[in-house]
Amino acid sequence: MSRITISTKTLLIIGLLAAVFVGIGEFLLHFLPGGSKGEISMLYDVPLARASKGHFFAVYAAPFYFAGYYGLLRFFKSSNEFLATLLFILGVLSFAYGSVYVSSRYFAAEVLQRSMNTPDFEFYLASYEKHYQSTVWALRMLILSVSVVYATLVVKNKIGMKKWLAVFNPIVLLILIISSLAWAKPIGVYIAPIAMNATHFVFFGIILFQLHQTRTKSTL
Repeated sequence: MSRITISTKTLLIIGLLAAVFVGIGEFLLHFLPGGSKGEISMLYDVPLARASKGHFFAVYAAPFYFAGYYGLLRFFKSSNEFLATLLFILGVLSFAYGSVYVSSRYFAAEVLQRSMNTPDFEFYLASYEKHYQSTVWALRMLILSVSVVYATLVVKNKIGMKKWLAVFNPIVLLILIISSLAWAKPIGVYIAPIAMNATHFVFFGIILFQLHQTRTKSTL
């Protein structure tokens, strides 16, 4: 029986597409023309019909991030198998928590908007903060861990990857994108609501470019 294998390039492209489609979903869920003042307060004003469409994009596309991280495992395996495997595990955990978080956003928006100006609003707000906001912080701490492992792999790599690319790790990219609200607000209002996805679009794009470079050198 023939064995079907998926190339590293294809896995990374799937991860890139996950960033695109989850990004579309989060944009529909979160975008406000004037920008948002907070992760929960943004839900008070987002149009529910638009957010509902975004929910389905985000929820159904998010698991495809796992394929992208498996592509990273394949890419870095020859440099350090243990660290490459750890990178994959941390990436999977990140988007497991991320999927839980993003799946809560539409329902939270609907509940909070419909209960606003009622005695129940503060109860629902506190309940959401208690049960779901912790997941986004877990995601961020895991992405920080991903970044440390990735930077270490780049510095120790045996595939000709430039060591300065360690700077372009997910946590640095994430901070740059979120901070764009302060130093480039006309752009930031569009990319900050999809910061994690914009981060991974750049991240997987860099690795795809490096994969192409290493394969080109090997054929010379």
